[in-house]
Amino acid sequence: MIKFAIWIIAICEIVRAAQNAMQLMMIKCDAGRRENLYSEFIKSLSQTDREFVRRMLDEYEQQEADDA
Repeated sequence: MIKFAIWIIAICEIVRAAQNAMQLMMIKCDAGRRENLYSEFIKSLSQTDREFVRRMLDEYEQQEADDA
């Protein structure tokens, strides 16, 4: 019975290690996009609300035109 419990614990630890490795890999692959989002957010802080909304609407219209 104890051997069975040890095997279950070992399997759970292997699955957990695989999940952690996948999560770290996803974070590493997404680093470029996160940096881009941070820089866009910082740029948006220097704009007025009107300028920010206008830029967002222009980008939305451009995406809609590209999709059509």
